Amino acid sequence: MDFYPSKTNIDLREEMDAILYGRMDMIPQGRKVILRELTDTFCECWDGLEGGPIQDCKYCQGEGYKFRERMVTMAIYRGVAPVYKPGYLGKGVYPQNEWGYDDPNRATCYCDYRTFKNYERYTLTEHKYFDKLYEVKLKEDGSVYYPITRSLKWKILNVVPIHGDYGRIEYFELALSKENIG
Repeated sequence: MDFYPSKTNIDLREEMDAILYGRMDMIPQGRKVILRELTDTFCECWDGLEGGPIQDCKYCQGEGYKFRERMVTMAIYRGVAPVYKPGYLGKGVYPQNEWGYDDPNRATCYCDYRTFKNYERYTLTEHKYFDKLYEVKLKEDGSVYYPITRSLKWKILNVVPIHGDYGRIEYFELALSKENIG
């Protein structure tokens, strides 16, 4: 029995893919979610004088900005956001639990390096609105239930690129805050 693996260099991108999508020695932790990315374009329902947006607008759905949506795979861990020690996540116990800081309305989310091509927009102080993340109803085997039913809405508070070898982005960590589905 070989106690020392022959692979000495760990590729964090490969490891995050294994966490999200699984592999022979790992059960996938990722799930399909809808990522709503708001554009910098106001919706036609937006009225800067009287207020806005219109909550039942068929174009922006009350966001005030036009948006695009896509389905991506992310691993979501509920509790206190934004950062935990990785060992706690596997146990379902958060470091701040013993002090009473467990917050079910916050979460930390992980996704692969391909998900946010324009992550720098989250670091700008002029950023006045937040993209959204929708959890969707899943079947028992983890596949998406059709027609798609949105079950939970998260506001993306920040997107933090995690850098690895030679400064390349290995994956992203997101801080989430729960919102009501309107």
